[in-house]
Amino acid sequence: MHAPARGPRRLGRQGKEQQRLSRVYQYIEQHYHRASLSVQEVAEVAYLSVPAFCRYFRQMTRLTLTDFLQDFRVSHACRLLLEEEELSVTEVCYATGFNNVSHFNKTFRRHTNQSPTEYRRQRLAQ
Repeated sequence: MHAPARGPRRLGRQGKEQQRLSRVYQYIEQHYHRASLSVQEVAEVAYLSVPAFCRYFRQMTRLTLTDFLQDFRVSHACRLLLEEEELSVTEVCYATGFNNVSHFNKTFRRHTNQSPTEYRRQRLAQ
């Protein structure tokens, strides 16, 4: 008799987890601009309950979904601020999924140590 092959099974599981995480990332990339994007929605994409998804996502990324979304949105806001100079800070705020300008400014400053206006002015002056 042959011993059960454990190596391929483990790789198969890792592959499935990578596929699941890829689906989640793809969904976030397609829907991050919606302020109403919910944990429930993203959990459904991963075929997990909300508590299971929260544990899974944190284990895989070391971030909560909220933290990940804020990082993702701020990085896209940085890109828009520099590439789309005709957009106001308010327009960038809403285009990146924030539904409150004050919250956008606070979150942006927490991630970059600058306001969106300061960030744009400094980067474009270089």
